Amino acid sequence: MMWKSMVALFVCLLLGGAVRADAQDPTAVIRTASDSLVKVINEGKTYFDKDPDRFYAQIQNVLDPTVDFAKFAQGVMAVYYKRATPPQRERFQSTFKTGLVRTYGKALLDFGDEKIDVLPSDRPRTQPDRDVVKMEIHSKEGKVYPVLYSMRLCDDGQWRMYNIVINGINMGITYRNQFATAMKAPENHGSLDEVINQWAETIAHIDPAKQGNPEGGSAAATEGAGDE
Repeated sequence: MMWKSMVALFVCLLLGGAVRADAQDPTAVIRTASDSLVKVINEGKTYFDKDPDRFYAQIQNVLDPTVDFAKFAQGVMAVYYKRATPPQRERFQSTFKTGLVRTYGKALLDFGDEKIDVLPSDRPRTQPDRDVVKMEIHSKEGKVYPVLYSMRLCDDGQWRMYNIVINGINMGITYRNQFATAMKAPENHGSLDEVINQWAETIAHIDPAKQGNPEGGSAAATEGAGDE
């Protein structure tokens, strides 16, 4: 399924964190990650059926230096972030990462014939510590899917990803809306602990193809879920 493969690409590109690009160039960070895509997938195909935990662990081990999961998770929690205790925030961040890896990790194995182009920046940064990196995925059927990565310069001097827009679908906002819906569900009684406990199952049922307007996106759209 193209949608799930495209979202899975978000996870897979993070694997490029194992090969550090120029910290001052967010485009190079994404380009380096995409260059490692084929190798990662091919290796996973050789052992996934016998040892899927090894595959998921490999992904998770390289997520931390490439993604600002604290910022991503904060944007998803949105107004509920201020209500959460530090332990709840940390637990959601961990659950969010695990759910993302488990939900889309297997879809990486279906990825292989698509062409990936990381585009050079075509506009100056409006903020010195924020940028948007553009990518195009060319399917074997000839369709082109735009992908936009929100990047921020972290305190350690490294650029990290904190949101993604795939073909006009802002994944941060999609997850934020789902989190808010779960908080309002009668069975959860407005309990942050209940929503956090169930998040891995919740994220597994999110279908990006049914979210938003899949007709294209803009660079500004990537900023909607990470700047609470």
